[in-house]
Amino acid sequence: MLALHLGLRWLIRRRAAWLAAAAIVLTVAVPVVIVDLTQGWYRLVALNARAYEADVVVRARSSAHGLRDTAEGRAALLAVAGVQSVAPFVESWAILSRSRIEGLEGNIPCQVQGIEWQRDAELGRVAPSLLHPPPVLELRAPPLTPAERGTGFVTPGWRALTALAGLHAATAVGGQPCALPPAPRPRAGIVCGRELLYPYGMRPGEVIQLAVPNGTGGTIGRVTAEISDTIGTGVLEIDRSIVLAPLPLAQRLAGLHARPERAARVSGYRLATTDDIDAVAAAVERATGLAAYTWLELRGNTVKMMEIQRNLFTVSMIAVQLLTVFVVYAVFSTMVAELRHDLGVLRGLGARRRDLAGAFLIAGTLCSVLGGLLGWALSWGVLAALNPLSDALGFALFPESVFYTPQAPTSFDAWIPLLFIASMTTIGLAAVLVPAWRATRIEPIAVIREGAG
Repeated sequence: MLALHLGLRWLIRRRAAWLAAAAIVLTVAVPVVIVDLTQGWYRLVALNARAYEADVVVRARSSAHGLRDTAEGRAALLAVAGVQSVAPFVESWAILSRSRIEGLEGNIPCQVQGIEWQRDAELGRVAPSLLHPPPVLELRAPPLTPAERGTGFVTPGWRALTALAGLHAATAVGGQPCALPPAPRPRAGIVCGRELLYPYGMRPGEVIQLAVPNGTGGTIGRVTAEISDTIGTGVLEIDRSIVLAPLPLAQRLAGLHARPERAARVSGYRLATTDDIDAVAAAVERATGLAAYTWLELRGNTVKMMEIQRNLFTVSMIAVQLLTVFVVYAVFSTMVAELRHDLGVLRGLGARRRDLAGAFLIAGTLCSVLGGLLGWALSWGVLAALNPLSDALGFALFPESVFYTPQAPTSFDAWIPLLFIASMTTIGLAAVLVPAWRATRIEPIAVIREGAG
């Protein structure tokens, strides 16, 4: 009881202890803010990568010639327990060339994904919220209007052709033929990643060429298409390279289209599952002999990179907290010097050495824990105010090109402040050990002599 009483008394009445508490508050609050932002960024990237990829992707073990796309093959995949839906795809790296630019500066490397739109929509990969982001790098800007773009693979030319066909049908039914403008020549529509399209000054409506080189100066396939729409998945490595194309167009580009000697082929199938994805992937491999990959195996490097960055920030912030050991040590050493007479009197009155040491250890522990809790409250208050402050000022407080989100990706995971409070408490106790030991070495007789002198 004496140790607790003395520890509380010294902590409350000694202003030097307040300095230690303030240092602890800051060395908890700042790391929590930084690591919480990093954790929010990590969760955002993981969420976007997860949303873009299907649960399981199936490919041929030797993918040079792809897989035969047959109704029987799709049915075999659907027959596997846990598989909910199947979507074929063709994947190929290609060169995108702008029709109005000649030379190498007009060639842009890209990854073409041939899909069946409705099938992929069932997997959630082409959600409407991801389409037609604005043609600027400010994510708060409004999306493109319908007049500036197509809708998915439906280009403005196809929309105009449909409208003219409707007018022709209406005039024919009404018996009042009239002169109508000539029908435009529609082209196949493609959807480009936001970061692939806008940094090069391209926009929806532009006609481009896609070509897959064969390594000998020629091409495996070459197609002409019109940029119909854009997509923003929220993962930079995807948005700066992806081109979504209709499955038949991508098959022709990659040389997988139907020929007299063979049926059409695909690169693989994306699966939506209802059970554990690892178990379903293993079941697919057993049932079909194909190679099956979970979304984490395909996009795991991106997520793991963010996880490594978060862990590095955490370790760095704990290293910064270690600097507080000098502040806490200096404060409690000063308290021992200031309380030297009182400590000697207490020893003379019968206080045990362990009571004095316990008083300093209790004061150091309370200082660390209470300062850590105040730092927790301060850090979460700052995090809660970041986005409202950003909205009030009218601009993003953090570069949107870095966070790839119009608002700071804050996270309020309790384990982060608890980790830093625990580390700060350990550091605080380590800093108080020497002053506590010095307090127990004070001899009552020496103090009395010093007072008499």
